[in-house]
Amino acid sequence: MPSPPRDTAYSNTPLAKKLGVTITRDESREIALIAAPHDFIPKLGELPAGIHFRKSIASSTVLAIIFIRTLAELQGALDLLEAKLPPKASAWIVRPKTHHKPGFNENHVRNGALARGLVDYKICSVDADWSGIKFAWRKSNS
Repeated sequence: MPSPPRDTAYSNTPLAKKLGVTITRDESREIALIAAPHDFIPKLGELPAGIHFRKSIASSTVLAIIFIRTLAELQGALDLLEAKLPPKASAWIVRPKTHHKPGFNENHVRNGALARGLVDYKICSVDADWSGIKFAWRKSNS
């Protein structure tokens, strides 16, 4: 049987896997979850016992998920990532989709992060209201 088209297969991927919250069932991961809507964690579904959420970024953070609603919050999120995101960690900046008319778009997010030394490498529709861009630190050439 042929596999479904790639975009269909991806859309059936559980949100926790799309975001990188879970990679394997037996892992232990510390995830910073900042300013998330109250209904976000239930949308991730059943998670392994080793997944731990914090409200701040720590040296043990492997993934940060930061929800922003305004350009001012974007600047605050970028300041936080620049100061606290560990070198090998990655971060999602999740923003309202354009139909909510937030006054900014993914280009504002991407350009702001690039200016801080982060590079984007993945996008994800979180749900009907939110979309995210995933970033990591630019690898140095040294």
